[in-house]
Amino acid sequence: HNEQSHFDTKNVSALNKIISETNAKVVLSSAWRLIKSVDETNQLFKEIGIKAEVISATESLHYKDTFKLAPRGLEILKWIKDNHRTLKNGLENYVIIDDEDDILDIQEDHFLQVDDKVGLTESNADEIIDFLNNNILDKSDLP
Repeated sequence: HNEQSHFDTKNVSALNKIISETNAKVVLSSAWRLIKSVDETNQLFKEIGIKAEVISATESLHYKDTFKLAPRGLEILKWIKDNHRTLKNGLENYVIIDDEDDILDIQEDHFLQVDDKVGLTESNADEIIDFLNNNILDKSDLP
């Protein structure tokens, strides 16, 4: 099947609007990171017309005792802890966009839950753009 068919043009347009108005970069935390490398994902995005640059992916974390997957929020927190100092301008802000709510309490302000049947909308995009452009992280809040 065609991978490009997974992408709705309205969702692509909403994401492109966020990227163009905020200059945001993407760190994958979705299941995509398990089946595609960052380079492969960037290539696919290019073919689809997504203007976002994927700079990295979170690590898949499991609990040692049960091997159960850790919440995505924990994976994101670990990525921020391990990588925020290496970013060119530091981490100015971030948004977690997901249809599942498995984030940490401290990430609530940075989380936007999308409808899994609709995906990212124009209205979501406007909300995210406003948040990213009007809120700079206090560096002392970073792990």
